[in-house]
Amino acid sequence: MNQPAAFDQVIRLRRAGDAAGALALAERHAMPTEAGAPFLAVAGLAALELGDPGRALKHLEPLARLRPDDLEIRADLARALLAAGREDEALRLAEGGAIPDLARIEAWIHQQRGDAPRAIAAYTRVLRAQPGDAASWNNLGNIHAAAGRFDEAIVAFEHAITHRPDEPGMYLNLADVLRQADLGAPRLKVARDVAALAPDNRAAQTELAMALAHNEMLDEAITVLEAAVQRWPDFGESHIELGRLYEATNRTEALAAFLATLDPAVCPPEIAFLHAWLAQREGRFEDAARHAEAIPETIHPMRRAALIGTIAERLGDAQGAFAAFAAMNDAAMDEAPPRRGATYRETLEADIARWNAPWAARWAPPLAPDPARRDPVFLVGFPRSGTTLLDTMLMGLPELCVLEERPMLAETLHLLGDADIAALTQAQVAQLRDAYFESAKRHGWDGQRWLVDKHPLNMARAVQIHRLFPNARFILAERHPADVVLSCFMANFTLNAAMRSFTDLTEAALTYDAVFRAWHRACELFPIKAHQVRYERLVKDARGELQPLVEWLGVAWSDRLLAHDETARTRGRVRTASYSQIGEKLYTRASGRWRRYGAQLAPVMPTLAPWIAQMGYED
Repeated sequence: MNQPAAFDQVIRLRRAGDAAGALALAERHAMPTEAGAPFLAVAGLAALELGDPGRALKHLEPLARLRPDDLEIRADLARALLAAGREDEALRLAEGGAIPDLARIEAWIHQQRGDAPRAIAAYTRVLRAQPGDAASWNNLGNIHAAAGRFDEAIVAFEHAITHRPDEPGMYLNLADVLRQADLGAPRLKVARDVAALAPDNRAAQTELAMALAHNEMLDEAITVLEAAVQRWPDFGESHIELGRLYEATNRTEALAAFLATLDPAVCPPEIAFLHAWLAQREGRFEDAARHAEAIPETIHPMRRAALIGTIAERLGDAQGAFAAFAAMNDAAMDEAPPRRGATYRETLEADIARWNAPWAARWAPPLAPDPARRDPVFLVGFPRSGTTLLDTMLMGLPELCVLEERPMLAETLHLLGDADIAALTQAQVAQLRDAYFESAKRHGWDGQRWLVDKHPLNMARAVQIHRLFPNARFILAERHPADVVLSCFMANFTLNAAMRSFTDLTEAALTYDAVFRAWHRACELFPIKAHQVRYERLVKDARGELQPLVEWLGVAWSDRLLAHDETARTRGRVRTASYSQIGEKLYTRASGRWRRYGAQLAPVMPTLAPWIAQMGYED
């Protein structure tokens, strides 16, 4: 067969999808000459298509020497070198490439090597020439997401989806960055879109469930996951997430029934994670420890370490528990985006420095009380001080509407921006008050009963609260400072600016100190109306501790205050780290726990000692 006819046949074979046939025929005519060059090109591409980069290089390397200025051939050779593991050579060919194919290879190599600036620069060149390249937008989004640049990542993934609206993976990438950015509503929109686009995609259905859970739609999330595990019975992420949701919503019986349907002989080792959770919730701590030891590293290290630490703590293994919680916090920080700007504590200390008597004297007169809307009650206290137990008890009072950790105050203060609260006019204060109450209605306030806003670290915002609500009342939950700081270190919090403080024991103690200094500064400068409730007394004699509080509030006593475990079963999801304990009868095992961790706490005790003394905990 002459060369023109042979080349026509090679092309027909490739177009027909017969890469092997095209390769075999092309290799008969491939030579490092001008006449053989077209055959070298087709043979190289066909070998790449067949996953044989070594064979491709035998043709593309002589072709590149024959045509050194052909950038398309250089790109094909770089791709073959990359596939063959010769990354450095591929990068030398691709670097600074003047065509998108070369820039794309350069960008990919830099991305894999963790050189984000060079990767971004190369992808930018690709997208300048080919703005519809969805894969490059997607890769650019992954780079930004890994660096915690969520806004840039979201924009990149949205471009990728615009150009490839049929690719589920790009939706899932966008949903994941929205998860990391804690943007629940947009995440759910994207999850619904990908679930509709790919109804047969298990990952898409699981993401829909987790997005529903992110938005507190827990029953619907569980329904989606139950359908997924029925449809895809092979143990996978949907099984893990269903089990965790059963546990997180205190449906221990449902978790036990679910595990009873799974054959451990055919399930992978990951099932040990759920068995450990169940045993721990049922109080079988020796069994829980045995299952925990079998949890493989494929389970997220933060989840695995948190569970191991909880079990070790209940077994009295202080050293093992502390090590596990330290590993949990390390894993949390590994996943968290890089910190930008001042820490929570640094920001708070800057506020404290501004709060002084001359500044307070500049305040405009307070707004007159609103007879139609009482100033709220703010239930505050350092995290892990018993605020969740206390808010559950207060839900037993029919006069109160208790909202747990909803962002009313944060949303209101966001409207304030950087304005000096001392300079606010009465009209501005009235507008902010209205905004707060409207936010409260969106988050569940009925608009009639006395609002109790439970958010522990609002104690550090007492100054701002007093400016808006001069007649507000504060219930301050107190607990031994060392127990509180230790418990924060042990809690598997979702990391925001404040919760990052608790991944390090020293920073947790310093944050405790700053928060209480902020509270006491507010009380020194302004007539803050506050009542203290002490955790240690509450769990020993609930009525004795609550009776003075009820009288101070001016409401009638109800025995429902003492039925917190019954209230917990009907209140819906508990949004704090105390969700698994709040349905139990009152217990005292957490009081004085810090003593078992004396060695670990020793470095931070000088920071906490003044507060221990001031609160009267010395004994």
